[in-house]
Amino acid sequence: MMIIKCLLNIMWFNKNDLKFHNSISDKSIRGYVLPHAGTKYTGKIISHTLRFKPTFKFKKVVIIYYPVSDKPNVYNRYYHEYYVPMKSIKHFIDNKWNMKEVSYVGVNLRSELDELDVTDTTDTLIIVSADFSHFLPFKYAMDLENKASMSLMFKKYNKTEYTDIIDHIISFKFLNRIIPYDWYLQWIGRTRSPGEKGVGYLSFFIKEPIPLVKPDGIFVTCYDNNMVAHECLGEWFPYNNWTKHTENNLIKKVIHLGNTSSRLTGGISNGLPVTYYTVTYLYNDNKNFIRGYHGIKYNAFYLPNVMLENTHSNGKWIDSNDNEWLDGNFMLHHTLNKLTQKAKKANSNNYTLYRSEVRHFKI
Repeated sequence: MMIIKCLLNIMWFNKNDLKFHNSISDKSIRGYVLPHAGTKYTGKIISHTLRFKPTFKFKKVVIIYYPVSDKPNVYNRYYHEYYVPMKSIKHFIDNKWNMKEVSYVGVNLRSELDELDVTDTTDTLIIVSADFSHFLPFKYAMDLENKASMSLMFKKYNKTEYTDIIDHIISFKFLNRIIPYDWYLQWIGRTRSPGEKGVGYLSFFIKEPIPLVKPDGIFVTCYDNNMVAHECLGEWFPYNNWTKHTENNLIKKVIHLGNTSSRLTGGISNGLPVTYYTVTYLYNDNKNFIRGYHGIKYNAFYLPNVMLENTHSNGKWIDSNDNEWLDGNFMLHHTLNKLTQKAKKANSNNYTLYRSEVRHFKI
């Protein structure tokens, strides 16, 4: 019986499921949204997300979680919703980031708690433990998760079909209460457990705004209250000639077109006006392509979130015939072919990658 219990506990976390990629430092990261399923299924997305390292000095990690069970289910001591992200971030802190004297605090949202204990974010890294759709048909789950991701980034927490798949929306409501109002989420990773009705795993950065340098390009995407995109347009600045005036004009143009022609819905906007928009600031980058981190230009252009919404982990674009998630190493040629089709011409030149910063707004 003891051996069985030990094996069950190992199922939740195994350090061999995690991989240390080359670290990328990010001054704006103050925390992460990480999945809490066993690392057999989530090790890759956790490793992908934690390759991005915060630069601020923290002494405490606060993990916000909402357990599904009444009693702990790991070593009769921990809830897996706390245990998996705690052990994962600790593995990186101890063995990759080489930080010492860091404490770990779990905030169980099913228990009585004192919010004052976690509202000081000065020296605290914040983790939200969350999974997404559970055991839904593949295409249906993909659509709901895409909308759920946008809803979280716009801090829109009201009950909808797509927020109901978030495990758990209560954790994000709590996060929003304890962080400064201008902190925000940036979507960075996506994967899914195997099978026709798997479980969705999405990851995000929790960020604080920092002063932005002049971008090499910007894109503005507008959405209605149901998280449906109406329009997305961009401008490039090859001569470092971005101005706030240029950005504001693009925002006005995108909102106007989103409310009139609504190109991305095929002109069918169901009478819903544009209520939210995201500005994506793009910076030329020479790293190897990282899905969720890079936008890619090959005559036409795709934003990082387009890659998360539309590609499997192996790089294949999701189509109507797919009924389960495809894992594997990301193959970029699928996306290059899509970009060639989008541009309606062949391109023999090299592609260009852009890292991104985002800002989310309600109109």
